[in-house]
Amino acid sequence: MSFLGLFDRWPRPTGGDAGGRLSIEVAGRSVPVELKSNARARRVTLRADAAQAVIRITHPPRTTAKRALALLETHRDWIAARVAAWPTATRFEPGSTLSVEGRDIAIDWAPGRPRTGRLDGDRLTIGGPIEGLGGRVERALRARAGAVLTAETRELAARIDKPVAAVAVRDTASRWGSCSSTGRIAYSWRLILAPPEVRRYVVAHEVAHLAHMDHGPAFWTLAEALYGHDVEGPRRWLRRHGAALQRIGRG
Repeated sequence: MSFLGLFDRWPRPTGGDAGGRLSIEVAGRSVPVELKSNARARRVTLRADAAQAVIRITHPPRTTAKRALALLETHRDWIAARVAAWPTATRFEPGSTLSVEGRDIAIDWAPGRPRTGRLDGDRLTIGGPIEGLGGRVERALRARAGAVLTAETRELAARIDKPVAAVAVRDTASRWGSCSSTGRIAYSWRLILAPPEVRRYVVAHEVAHLAHMDHGPAFWTLAEALYGHDVEGPRRWLRRHGAALQRIGRG
């Protein structure tokens, strides 16, 4: 099926915004397509975002939406190959197993238990109605991530005598961590699902930003010293497996 007819169904821009979102059928699945005009864009770009399972097209304001969407047709084989390689979204379900801090943890659900999940050895015990179970599991994992990441952040920051204004966990897709000039550090809660050495690398990276807000040589020297090992290994792991982490619990 041709994608060329997509423009006829595209939401018409309002208020000067040439953006919008529809879905196309690719590799046996319905895939959202987002179109956005960007004043800083010099050309039309096409991105297959595996983490969010969406096709993104960005174009300069002078480019018509129809011309931008034509990129879908000329790159349909490329799109199909990328979509077919995307990791599958999974659900948080009773009995399913996930990796937490490098250990296999089974979701142990019974309706009569407390709704707040609790990590107990190799189990995450949790109760409440089956409806909304996924959200309660995520909240339990977020809480664990917040506690672990806060402790590790403050420990490393103390080593370089730098104050931390606050530590937060969020569900971010574009970055695993961030550090503001005011000393506020935020992480993706999904780092608790990554191997411990990967999580600790991200913590070392953000704590190093307390001293160096750029990515110059001094920053990387400090980040590697805080991490205690070569940083290329965890960086490579995130490039290879980061998208799969983003799909956990989204089924």
